[in-house]
Amino acid sequence: MQEAIREGLALAGADAWLAYDFAGSNPPVREALGIQGAHLTRRFFYFFPKEGTPLLVAHRIEAEALEKLPGARRLYARREELIEALAEAVSRWPRLAVTLSPGGEVPYVSRLDAGTADLLRGLGAELVSDATILLLLSRWQEADLAAHRRAVKGVQAARDRALRFIQSRLPEDPPTELEVQAAMVAELESRGLIFDHPPIVAFGAHASLPHYAPSPATDRPLREGEVVLLDVWAREPGGPYADITWMAGWNPPEAAHRAFEAVARARDRVVEALREKHAWRGFELDRLARQVLEEAGYREAIRHRTGHSLGKESPHGHATHLDDYETRDTRPLLPGLAFTVEPGVYPGPFGIRSEINVYLSEEEPEVTTDVEATLSLL
Repeated sequence: MQEAIREGLALAGADAWLAYDFAGSNPPVREALGIQGAHLTRRFFYFFPKEGTPLLVAHRIEAEALEKLPGARRLYARREELIEALAEAVSRWPRLAVTLSPGGEVPYVSRLDAGTADLLRGLGAELVSDATILLLLSRWQEADLAAHRRAVKGVQAARDRALRFIQSRLPEDPPTELEVQAAMVAELESRGLIFDHPPIVAFGAHASLPHYAPSPATDRPLREGEVVLLDVWAREPGGPYADITWMAGWNPPEAAHRAFEAVARARDRVVEALREKHAWRGFELDRLARQVLEEAGYREAIRHRTGHSLGKESPHGHATHLDDYETRDTRPLLPGLAFTVEPGVYPGPFGIRSEINVYLSEEEPEVTTDVEATLSLL
């Protein structure tokens, strides 16, 4: 961790990284420091300089919860003690890298509240973004990649089980969305995989809602002529997520096939670009994918960005997203990072999305999941 932080500080031109959190306000910092589960209700400020010993400024009653953080300690109880400690730290390290994004352009790394930023600036600090530091700390190790690959096998097995289950019930007794979801959950649990939400199973018009979740109130059986959208994500305990979306159809209309072809071209264009060169930023790849979709006539049917980073606490991680649609993610895609490529169009009365996972090695991008070539027929 120390090497990555100091590498990031050099790139940011900062004197120290200030890892700040108040009552869980900064999940990327907590994850980077490995204190996600710590019960903390007061402010802490962890200064990690480019040279010398780190300094933790924390409340006295929470010092024990932060015991694992190396370095010196300055404990406070009264507000005046906190301000004095911060003033001394800022005098030593006036240029600080913190979780902010100018103009809120990249909200995933815009976690420092305006009042605390004012406080630090009032003490003489110059604040710059710590986005590069967080990216370097988000890089996967070999064990992470191995755990991800095992998770990929699990989510793909859940997909296969769902497709077999649906086919076994057609045409006489089409299953409902919740029945298919239950089959997928059973497969994931049998493999010891965990997830923050059950898979998305969406039939027909429900597939036109990108984050549809089947419930007893909306559940219904598949009907002939409809598409099926399966979105499933899971991980091993302690490992990063795998996250795929697979499309199928029971005699779907030609319009669904055309939409899938456009989505597949957009997805594959991103992978081609990654193989052409390494130095991409998130927003640039989103633009490439959406250009394909817009040229195919689906501009008004786009509802979301092209992809998201893969995390450990959530399928949506804290690293670079492929996004110039909802936000403008100017962060680079560094070797060691992993993300989804999942363009989608939702013209109604159906939606189409295709999602793969990509890991960036030092040499080339690795697509770690299956790639759906055509709309699967049931």
